[in-house]
Amino acid sequence: MPRYEIVAHVTREFDCETAEEAAALVRRQLQPGDDAAKSLLHLAVWREDPAFSPLSPSVRQQLLDFFSALERCAGEAEKAFRGRVEAILMAAPTMRNDDVRSRGEPEKPGSRS
Repeated sequence: MPRYEIVAHVTREFDCETAEEAAALVRRQLQPGDDAAKSLLHLAVWREDPAFSPLSPSVRQQLLDFFSALERCAGEAEKAFRGRVEAILMAAPTMRNDDVRSRGEPEKPGSRS
C-alpha cells in the first residue's frame, strides 16, 4: 500500500487554553491506531493571532499563495479530466432504435420512429 505525505493548513476553534493543548487534541485525532505514532512526522500548532505566530507575515502569505495555487491546479486538472471524459463519451457510437431493430433485438414500447 503506498504511503502519502500530507500537508494541511488549518484554522480551528478548540475549547482549550494553550497551543499545546490544541496540539494534543489534533495529535489524538490524527493518531487513532497503534502504528500512528510513527506516521505523524511533524505537528506545529499556534494561535491564529499574528502575535503568537512563529511565521513571519511573508511566510504566512507564501503558505496562503501555495495552497491557493494548489487549489487552482486541482481545479484545472479536474476541468481537463472532465473535458477528456466528455470527449470520449461524445465520440462513442450511439445506438439508434433502427440499429437495435436491425440486429433482431426487440423494440421498446413506444419507440417507433
